[in-house]
Amino acid sequence: MRRCTVTIVGGGLAGLAAANALTRFGFEVEVFEQSRTLGEIGAGISISSQAVKALRAIGVGDKLAAVGNASEGIQTRNMQTGEPLEFRPSPASRYGAPHYFVHRADLLNILASGLDPATLHLDHCLTALEERPSDGVTLTFSNGVTRQADVVIGADGVHSVIRRALYGDDHPTYTGQSVWRALLKGSEVPPEVLEPTGSTQWWGPGCHLVSYYLRGREVINVVTQEDTDKWVEEGWSIAGDPDEMRASFPNPEPRLKTLLSRVTQCSKWGLFTRPLTGDWGRGRIQLIGDAAHAMLPNAGQGAAQSFEDAYTLARWLDAERDDPAEALRQFRRIRIPRVHGVQRTSLAAAQMKHMRDRDVQKDRLAKAGGNIGFGWIWEYDPVASWDKLPVVPAIE
Repeated sequence: MRRCTVTIVGGGLAGLAAANALTRFGFEVEVFEQSRTLGEIGAGISISSQAVKALRAIGVGDKLAAVGNASEGIQTRNMQTGEPLEFRPSPASRYGAPHYFVHRADLLNILASGLDPATLHLDHCLTALEERPSDGVTLTFSNGVTRQADVVIGADGVHSVIRRALYGDDHPTYTGQSVWRALLKGSEVPPEVLEPTGSTQWWGPGCHLVSYYLRGREVINVVTQEDTDKWVEEGWSIAGDPDEMRASFPNPEPRLKTLLSRVTQCSKWGLFTRPLTGDWGRGRIQLIGDAAHAMLPNAGQGAAQSFEDAYTLARWLDAERDDPAEALRQFRRIRIPRVHGVQRTSLAAAQMKHMRDRDVQKDRLAKAGGNIGFGWIWEYDPVASWDKLPVVPAIE
C-alpha cells in the first residue's frame, strides 16, 4: 500500500471527521488548528439520516448514539395560532438511520476521541502554502513550523485561509435574514411546550423557530430565522438582547410564548450567501465543509454535508493512492452536483417556512409530503454511492 501523508488545516467538525475517515483507511494524518483549544460554540446541531450513515462508516456511530437524541418526530405548528401544520415521523424506518440532535461540543469531543492526540496540533496559524505538483505541498505556520504533505485538506471554515490562498477573497452578500440562538435548561421549560416528541418548529409570516432537547432533556436548543430590513453583522457568537429576540416574534401562541420567556442569554447574527462555485481546490489541495460550500441553515445540512465530504474524500483517496490529484478531481466530480443541489434546496426552504398566506403554505406542505423537498437529501446513502454521480432533482 502506497504511503500517503495528509495534512488537514482546521480542527472543527469537518476537519476532525475527515481525519477519522482518512485514519480508518490507513492514511497518515495530521490536523492543525489555529485556536489554542478544540472547542465548538455552545449550541445544538441536527444530523440527518444520510450523514449518520457517513459517521457510522468512519467509526463513530456508537459514540454518536450514546450522546445524541434520536428524533421521535418533529411537530410543525403555526407560530401565532399553535395550529398543527404537519407531523414528520421519525426518519429511522424510512431512511435507514436515525436523525440525531446533538450538542456541538459533544460531537466535537466524539470526533477528537477517535484520533491519536499526537496528531492534533493546536495554536498553529497557517501563513503560507507552496504547491509542488510532483511531490506535494509545503505548509508554513506562524510559529515557524513547516510540514510537507502529499495532500492538504482545507477544513478551516467559511473564512478559510486556504481558500483565500487559492482564489482570493470572496464577497458575501447579505440575505436580509438574521438568526437568533439560545440554550435553555430543560428543567425550566414545561414539557408540554415541546410535545409530543420533544422537537417542535413554528412557522410564521417572515420567520420560523426550531427547538429541541439535547443531552436527554437536560438542555433545550432554540434557533430562529427571520426576514429583516435591518443590517445584521455576520458571526457566530455575537451577543444579543433577549427582549429584542422576543419582540421579533409578535403574538406568539402560548407554547412559544412560554419558551421565549425563559431566554436570558442569546446570540444574534446575519446570514450571508456566497456564490455556488466549483472552486473547491486544485492539484493536491482540497477544500471541504464550509471552506468549500458554506450554506444557509434552512435545511440543517451544513455539518451533514461536511460528513458526507469526509467519507467520500477518504474513499477516493484510497481508490487512487497512486494519483492523489486524480482522487481529488473525482471527489469534486461526485460531490459538487449534490452539494449545489443541497444549497439550492436550503435557499428555497425559507420561502416555504416564511410564507404569509397560511392556506397556500398548508397546501404546498401537503403536496411536498411534509418534508419541503428534503427527502432526496435524507434518502441518499454516501457509503453505497461514494463513487456514483448523484441524482439531484430540479429545484425551483
